[in-house]
Amino acid sequence: MALYNMKIAAFPFPLALFKKMAGVPLTLDDLKELSPVEGRCLQAVLDEQYDDTLESMMLDFTVMKEERGSRVFVELKENGADIPVTKYNRKEYVDAYVNYIFNTSVEKQFEDFMCGFLRGCPTSQWKVFLPVELQIILLGHTEYNWEQLEKNAKYRGYEKTDETIKNFWAVFHDLPEEKKKDFLAFLTGTNRIPGQGMERFVFTIKDPEKENPDLWHPVASTCLKMLSLPRYSNQDILREMFLFALKRYEKFGLL
Repeated sequence: MALYNMKIAAFPFPLALFKKMAGVPLTLDDLKELSPVEGRCLQAVLDEQYDDTLESMMLDFTVMKEERGSRVFVELKENGADIPVTKYNRKEYVDAYVNYIFNTSVEKQFEDFMCGFLRGCPTSQWKVFLPVELQIILLGHTEYNWEQLEKNAKYRGYEKTDETIKNFWAVFHDLPEEKKKDFLAFLTGTNRIPGQGMERFVFTIKDPEKENPDLWHPVASTCLKMLSLPRYSNQDILREMFLFALKRYEKFGLL
């Protein structure tokens, strides 16, 4: 649904999932991204120069998995438990291991995932994207340009030169990086940038026209990407109220 409606769904899906969706063969490099320890161990098997060291690893064509609290071994090929890994078949072993992780072990789960995905996004137009492009479109990215964010801001009830706006950007640019990301999450519901990039990211700062502005906190309308910023009397009050709003949002997000 997020893809169909061009919205970010910031699930931590690896690039391997999008390659699998696109029918691109998965490799050891994909496993290194998904599970670095496993990936490094398999790479060490491929790189080992000495037969006796490889034999001392006592590897065969099986892989261990957890099943109902117990460890079981799955054969990667027929009679795999009786086939030791050597310099001559280690490439076959690694390929079979990678295939098991990305295909055999998740066959039913992936079928269910694709069934749900195609129900939410029935159009086939998503197939025109490369896996990395599809990942960015769906998950967004984290290439931030805070000066560009300020340039893109629109104002309602404010002018760019108003003191409150100047104070807001002074406070914002003084924030540490993580707090700036928190503001994005406060404003849009996610701290990631849409696939089009920061250059196309536009939001609005609105004057809510409160009678006693120093008593009110900033409020965000995430669907509209709009920040209601009271016309505070000075920068210190703006900073205090703004940071409190971000902190309250963080706590709300943990509930």
